[in-house]
Amino acid sequence: MDREEAYKWGDIFSKDWPELARAMALRAEALGLSQETADHVVIWRSDDEEKCRWVFIDNPSDIDTVRALYNDDEHVYSPSCYVVVKQPDPTETRGDVVFDIFRLSPQSLLWHFNRVYTRPATELD
Repeated sequence: MDREEAYKWGDIFSKDWPELARAMALRAEALGLSQETADHVVIWRSDDEEKCRWVFIDNPSDIDTVRALYNDDEHVYSPSCYVVVKQPDPTETRGDVVFDIFRLSPQSLLWHFNRVYTRPATELD
């Protein structure tokens, strides 16, 4: 993923929940998928079959939220479950608000898939 694409995803992930869900629905629609949502979960489907899900965690130090993620078999056994974590990282220079994306599967319960970020404020001027 190039930097501009990372900024686009970072912009989506930095929105409040209703706006984030709407932006994700537009992405799903562009891919020919339908979307359903639950509390901080977005599920993309083709016909009635789940293709992937996105789980959003705002605070990675909230151990109860992280545990709940792994205790939910629907996340673990999804064909493709992406966990988006708002990640404090003062060493990251490519963007201001950082999101790490992990992928869950029965083979790997914590695979670092990608990192996206919002555009640095210095580039917005």
